[in-house]
Amino acid sequence: MAAASTGFATSESMTVLIGREGGMHLLPNNDWPLDRLAAERGARMAYRVSQTDGKVAVSGLHGLAKCLLETEKPEAAAKQLLRDRPQYLLDSPYDNPASRK
Repeated sequence: MAAASTGFATSESMTVLIGREGGMHLLPNNDWPLDRLAAERGARMAYRVSQTDGKVAVSGLHGLAKCLLETEKPEAAAKQLLRDRPQYLLDSPYDNPASRK
């Protein structure tokens, strides 16, 4: 997933078809439904990696089994984690061991 989050050169999505004999076919920016595309091309497995609205998603298909993995881009996750955190810390001179003399 880390490789997917770095993005593609100009594509918003990449579809990967794995044929019955193990050959791989890559299709950039294909919007066909994954199940129909796999059936049309005779693929044993199909995957689509897409980047939309700050999220990276990987959907997969093998026969009747389907899966979807979704994550946010690192910068979007960082914004959520840090948005309510102060950019400073308050320190009291009474808590500083060096000031206790």
